[in-house]
Amino acid sequence: MNQTFLLDRFNFRCGTIALALAALVLHGGLAGATEQGGSSYPVGVELGYGDMLPPGVYNLAYYSHARASSLKGNSGQDLGWARYRLTADTISYRMQYVWNTTLLGASVESALALPFPAVDLEKQVSSALPDTSGNRFGMTDPMITPLRLAWKGENINHSVGLEIVAPLGAYDVNARVNTGRNYWQFAPAYALTYRPSAETAIGLKLRYGINTRNKDNSYQSGDELTLEYNAGYKLSPAMTVGLQGYLFRQTTDDELNGQPTSATNGRLIGSGIGNRGSVNSIGPFLSYRFSPRFAVTTKYQQDFDVKNRGEFKRFWLQTLLPF
Repeated sequence: MNQTFLLDRFNFRCGTIALALAALVLHGGLAGATEQGGSSYPVGVELGYGDMLPPGVYNLAYYSHARASSLKGNSGQDLGWARYRLTADTISYRMQYVWNTTLLGASVESALALPFPAVDLEKQVSSALPDTSGNRFGMTDPMITPLRLAWKGENINHSVGLEIVAPLGAYDVNARVNTGRNYWQFAPAYALTYRPSAETAIGLKLRYGINTRNKDNSYQSGDELTLEYNAGYKLSPAMTVGLQGYLFRQTTDDELNGQPTSATNGRLIGSGIGNRGSVNSIGPFLSYRFSPRFAVTTKYQQDFDVKNRGEFKRFWLQTLLPF
């Protein structure tokens, strides 16, 4: 019973990480490099946080569809651009390895996510300004988890880890659309999963992402604080339903050449308000486990209370592969 439940929760937690990575890379819309208001981390994609599988190698494949049709300003107002629509369809692969050892009394895992988005962007600030639409397919920045430690308790499981987003995705400073962001992110994270009963699980994850400077355009994206949460209920040994969501808050200013940025006619300038992104999101999920090694999860998310970024709707389909 315990191991079956962990496998089910594993599918929830890992299944959406690679998918949303590409979608969230594209969240910023005002700057040509799509950095303002964006995030390298796929906030809101995890579902079970403190759990860990038994030792072994696990392979996952995913599909994601993300769409934004409006951009919000510093007060949450619609910026009213002449045209704006961003669509990202992503296929991804994730490998997770749980080590056959313990460290400080905890289980140990490492992971790698490789997403490949196809991006279609329609963007024009006003009819008097140039159309800056475009499309692109390529690898976005992979997310590496070199080490995560998890401690199993009676009703509560805890985990701590370090997550790294590496600037290896497709990026050109002169391109209209990029799938990579061209800077590193380093993020410590703490998570827990609480099970008040065998059928119910509640999860939380707190993470702080520290971004480095984009050396090609001297743009420094602000640091990010995220709180992710979920609640799931097992309708049967195979089926689980629930709600999941997140809060995202940018804690420091975006900077250009060392000065806080602001947006004018779709272009970033220095000495501004800092363009701190903020968003909440929530939505349902459904997971069905065909066997301990094969499971399918669907998720839907809707953004709200959005500031300084695109307002997205997302659909995800994820699979834990039976090999």
